[in-house]
Amino acid sequence: TVGDDLKPTRVVWANVGYSLIVWAVIFLCVSFGVKVTGQITYFTVGAPILLLFVILIRSLTLEGASAGVSQYLSTDWSVFRDQPDIWVKATGQIFFSLSIAFGAMTAYASHCPRDEPAVRNSVVIAMSNSLFSFVSGFAVFATLGYLATIEGKDIADLNVGGFGLVFGSFPVALSTLPGAQHWIRFFFLMLFLLGIDSAFSFMEASLVSFNDSKQFTNINPKKLALVVATAGWLFSWIYATDAGLYLSDVMDYYINFVMFLVGAFECFSAGWVYNIEEQVDNLGSPIVFSFMATYFGSFFVACIVWFASDPSVAMWAGFVALFSSMSIGLVFVALLIRNGMKRGSMWSWRSAWFDLALRNVFELRDDLAIVVGRIPLVWAILVKFF
Repeated sequence: TVGDDLKPTRVVWANVGYSLIVWAVIFLCVSFGVKVTGQITYFTVGAPILLLFVILIRSLTLEGASAGVSQYLSTDWSVFRDQPDIWVKATGQIFFSLSIAFGAMTAYASHCPRDEPAVRNSVVIAMSNSLFSFVSGFAVFATLGYLATIEGKDIADLNVGGFGLVFGSFPVALSTLPGAQHWIRFFFLMLFLLGIDSAFSFMEASLVSFNDSKQFTNINPKKLALVVATAGWLFSWIYATDAGLYLSDVMDYYINFVMFLVGAFECFSAGWVYNIEEQVDNLGSPIVFSFMATYFGSFFVACIVWFASDPSVAMWAGFVALFSSMSIGLVFVALLIRNGMKRGSMWSWRSAWFDLALRNVFELRDDLAIVVGRIPLVWAILVKFF
């Protein structure tokens, strides 16, 4: 019933009811605290992993699976050059799948022992997430190879993408197993479990913030969880309309950019704002803020040149603008440092540039390492400059 303008025209009450059931399950899972949620997660994560391996093994034995796997492992490197938006999409996927900048990881980390090794945990989480996605790709493309074989098409000609990539591949592989209808039911249960598992994380981020604030210290956590779950259900009504699928796509698209912005501000506060008062006292505000303006201003200029240039030369023009503006800015900063040295400030070129570029973020690294253990040096450099 959606018109050409894609505006919602009615509420699908069945979807409202399903959403109510989902939020009721989420409430029951998180209202008893993070320990109970952790125990539930063993099942909500473990069961999908087991089913994934069932699908993987079965899909690899289907006719045409080798062609699908070959397609999966073959890489057209020109895509990274000719379609730069693919970098944004890939980064957005990682942000979303790892819940980076959503607050979920911070919420869960707050329940860990104070001296928990943060670097080790981060590596394990990131590698496990990527490994799960990589293995899933074999199951998907092996099934697509089977579909292409039975339909007499090339894999590239299959009309699958977005939601269809999952709903059009995994059920096909499961339908070839004995008791296929039960496996397919289990598959949709797996999707449900993965969905509420993600919802646990987002809801825990809100609940931890509320429970740790002074304004909500006297409120029963279960009542607070009920309020948050009810609010989540009410907001879900926009997706229960006949245009809900389109609204979901729009939200998924733009939320990535919001999370990029949040992550950028977090890195900026850690890499550039931390101990900035001491940095200004040592070097003076003109030097500190000129260096900051040089770094961020160079990327701003490069982006303007990139988008304003002809597509055939946009990339090279952007890099030229970046390095040119960066060089000019650094020369200006160097002149300010030299003038400060002439006035008798106790600097050397090496100490001045180190204080300006790295000292504050190295101090942050050392302060954090006292609590969470060893942090690689490269972490500090990446937080500030990348």
